[in-house]
Amino acid sequence: MKNNFYSFEKTTETSADLYIYGDITSYEWDESDVSAFGFKQDLDNLGDVSEINVHINSLGGSTFQGLAIYNLLKQHKATINTYIDGIAASSASIIAMAGDRIYIPKTSLIMIHNCWTYAIGNAKELRKTAEDMDKIAEAYKAAYLSKIKITEEELNKLLDEETYLTADECIEKGFADEIIEQKENAGVNQYASMSILKLVNKVKQLQEPKQSELDIEKIEQIVERVTKESIRQMDEQIDNMMKGHSEREPKGLYNQVKEDAWASFFNTKK
Repeated sequence: MKNNFYSFEKTTETSADLYIYGDITSYEWDESDVSAFGFKQDLDNLGDVSEINVHINSLGGSTFQGLAIYNLLKQHKATINTYIDGIAASSASIIAMAGDRIYIPKTSLIMIHNCWTYAIGNAKELRKTAEDMDKIAEAYKAAYLSKIKITEEELNKLLDEETYLTADECIEKGFADEIIEQKENAGVNQYASMSILKLVNKVKQLQEPKQSELDIEKIEQIVERVTKESIRQMDEQIDNMMKGHSEREPKGLYNQVKEDAWASFFNTKK
């Protein structure tokens, strides 16, 4: 893992989290920058994973780099889940469209616009630049059109006007699939849900096309391993959440938070 701004982190043997919290650039000058070249190297280093959770909070950058990263994710065999953690603007919004499912909280935004450039030269050269920009637009519009519910004419209008889209607008127009609701103990509940999903995916992988029965012993081993890891990571997350509260809150608060978290995990909390 490089740093907190752009990083890949393998969370299990078959899943990984990706954070794009910086600019999309051709050259990685800053620690938060991400380029298609560096992205491919890090993606290859993950090995054989079946699920990648892509978290985005970026104002964008290079159109070509964004398109390359988009295509790398689309061509990957893993299921891609995209989360808009703050804003996915410009070329970062292109990358977001690579998600098989795109999730957005009410407090996040997507911004889309037409690409722009600097130009110098005579009239013929300037016309050529404009024509090239139109062709580039066709490429990134294809990424949006693969997900959205609106027409190309409506998309063109949004691009021309450099449009910021709220979570509700993203759902309505198809730029996102689901709004993430903010709830009490949301961090713990989200992890619990992801843990259950990972467990289900593990079990599904055992059912090969020609198998008539599942290997029960193998399932038990996977359940035991994933459960132990879930317990360890959830306890660690609760400990982090409770830091600094011990002197200000009632003595039993820690145990109550942990009890609520596990009740939520097993779907027994009322």
